[in-house]
Amino acid sequence: MAAVRLIVNGVVQGVGMRPFVYRIAHRHDVTGWVMNSSRGVVIEAEGRGCCVDAFCESLRAEAPPLARIVSVEREEISERGLSGFGIRLSEDEPEGSTLICPDVAVCDQCLSEFLDPSDRRYCYPFINCTDCGPRYSIIAGTPYDRPKTSMAAFTMCGPCEAEYMDPLDRRFHAQPNACPECGPSLSLVTPGPPGERLTELVQGRSYVRMPADVAADSVQDPAAAARWLLGRGALLGVRSLGGFHIAVNARDDASVRALREKKRRPAKPFAVMCASIDEARELAHVSEQEARVLESPWRPIVLLRKREEPGGAISDLVAPRNAYLGIMLPSAPLHYLLFDDELRTLVMTSANAAGEPIATTAEEARLSLGGITRTLLDHDREILNRCDDSVVFVESGRVLSARRSRGYAPYPIELPGDSGSVLATGTELKNSFTVTKDGRAFMSPHIGDLENAETLEFYEETVEKFLSWFGIRPEAVAHDLHPDYLATRFARSFAEERGLPLVGVQHHYAHLAGVAAENGWRGRFIGLSLDGTGYGVDGAIWGCEFLVCDETDFERAGHLAYVPLPGGDAAIRRPYRVAASHLMAADAAEPERLLGTLFRDVPAEELELLRQQIERRVNCVDTSSAGRLFDAVSAVLGICGSVTYEAQAAIELESVAARDAEGVYPYEIREGDAFVVDPGPVFLAVLEELADGRSREVISGRFHNTVADFCLRATRRVSESTGLRTVALAGGVFQNRLLLGRLWRMLERDGFEVLLPREAPINDGGVSLGQAVVANERLKRGKV
Repeated sequence: MAAVRLIVNGVVQGVGMRPFVYRIAHRHDVTGWVMNSSRGVVIEAEGRGCCVDAFCESLRAEAPPLARIVSVEREEISERGLSGFGIRLSEDEPEGSTLICPDVAVCDQCLSEFLDPSDRRYCYPFINCTDCGPRYSIIAGTPYDRPKTSMAAFTMCGPCEAEYMDPLDRRFHAQPNACPECGPSLSLVTPGPPGERLTELVQGRSYVRMPADVAADSVQDPAAAARWLLGRGALLGVRSLGGFHIAVNARDDASVRALREKKRRPAKPFAVMCASIDEARELAHVSEQEARVLESPWRPIVLLRKREEPGGAISDLVAPRNAYLGIMLPSAPLHYLLFDDELRTLVMTSANAAGEPIATTAEEARLSLGGITRTLLDHDREILNRCDDSVVFVESGRVLSARRSRGYAPYPIELPGDSGSVLATGTELKNSFTVTKDGRAFMSPHIGDLENAETLEFYEETVEKFLSWFGIRPEAVAHDLHPDYLATRFARSFAEERGLPLVGVQHHYAHLAGVAAENGWRGRFIGLSLDGTGYGVDGAIWGCEFLVCDETDFERAGHLAYVPLPGGDAAIRRPYRVAASHLMAADAAEPERLLGTLFRDVPAEELELLRQQIERRVNCVDTSSAGRLFDAVSAVLGICGSVTYEAQAAIELESVAARDAEGVYPYEIREGDAFVVDPGPVFLAVLEELADGRSREVISGRFHNTVADFCLRATRRVSESTGLRTVALAGGVFQNRLLLGRLWRMLERDGFEVLLPREAPINDGGVSLGQAVVANERLKRGKV
């Protein structure tokens, strides 16, 4: 006979682990018990030695689909003569910590019941089981049990409780378990008094009265009323898993135009939700791998290449001047209730005022959406932790993240080697923070642009939750070098209050350090970091960097040539300004006449002042930004001279590029302490091609070829001087699929091993991971 105590760690709570353990214990004739604990899932098992061993093997090999087992600690213990196998009440241990499962899309079994008119949960928008449903968004504390979730407010009816208590039922200890008799319910919140049931529609921006039958039905069937409204052009707030969306019929030009006007979002693409994968295929090219991601339990927004002729299935205003369309499939049962035979595709965009966190309550939605819509499809299951939609794309067979949130966070990222406990505060744009413990990095869900008090409050609140949930007491605080970022200021304040050391990590190095850690890379490597803005150690704005990195530091081997950034942020908002800077740096002939010819929409007086500002370097900061290089070419080609959302000029430049364009433009590489890639000749060649009547599609394609070419040549130079053959790629510019795919293939053909992010976003959302990795290594080596 044998007896063991097992502690199973990882994402093992809220994923059906205990009933799974119960079932395999009976199968292998093992006695004992299982329970949730702050340390993980704890098991004591007794039986014949072969049976106990088989039980332990099944534990890992057959774990539930949502479980992520990181470790199983096994301890041989004395036999206790246990009979049967039981499930014990959870224990909360102060020194323990367990992992938390993200919110998961409705599973096939629940969806089948949801669609079955004979089932007691037919069309119930909160149906779930241990394999699906809300987790992260409803949890208040660990261990994950109903009293520590927002479902504590709902007492289960007899049938639900029977399911909950039956170890052989798939709803055994499914904490959100409920039905129409005992669980959360929907309501339709309208702007007028309840008796009037007034609803604001788009047409004429007037109020129209709901028909009496719809008004009456809206009390008993709010989802049916919501479908009626969406089918007639309404803008509707919908309370989803992690917060409110604004929904609108994606086929209706007038509705989408009204949403753009009211949200003050003239061009930034909207994501759409399709009723099924078939509708997605009508709108975009969907590979087998992209289909798997769309239909996965995580249900992210997937950036897909638009079909050239989508057949008018959606409004052109959804994603104007963009080669890609963000598509997701329903993630919550509620979403299926929004569709019917006619209404198959909805715009679904986060419900928040510009720059603020996603709204999670009707009160927040009314405040932030009052000028957009006052009609809400609400429910009474409280969202305790807001969580935006995740965004991914597939390039050359690799799924890459552009925003890591619902469905993925807070799954841990495993780090190579041991790690201490660090808080890394991230950067300003696309902020996330990271905390580490016991070789794991816990990245927060997408916070957003950390530029206002509301987002900072959300950030600080989430930091405190993560430290509490995962039992982390930071030994150091890592931050970006930019002194004025709110994340940096928070880091200083947090560290000062607790007497902790601060670890500043350069922005582009942090990008690359995170990529190396995700790939388990130790030692030196070449790093290419291309993005829009990052504070350099020399006070300049870096952004096209060729680095030699290791676990604790880096050398700047080369970079794009500096040009003045006239007016700082003004040049980012108006790319013609940085275009003028690049043209003047290239010594283009007759700059006054040239600028007037290229930028006819800009007043001549402004252009002359701009020329003088650059010439005299008044209110200019040097930049080596790859993002600004793309902006400049976009402006020169007349594609985008002013932007209303981040990276608009570069996105529209990629969208027009001829993917079969051949050839590269000339450029120079100058020697120095760090070599310099000078794109001046690129601009002169582009001007020549414009004068010769070459299409902007071909010019854009050749420009992309050129950037890939100088990145390859730069990598070769670094490799020749160091002997290194491993290169990491990171930074927001690599969200450009044309550039990334081309450069990736070129590097691999040249014999380089290419490292890319695996779970962290490739853009600034991944910076905090690299900060944490570097801070941990410096702590271990006494460099803090």
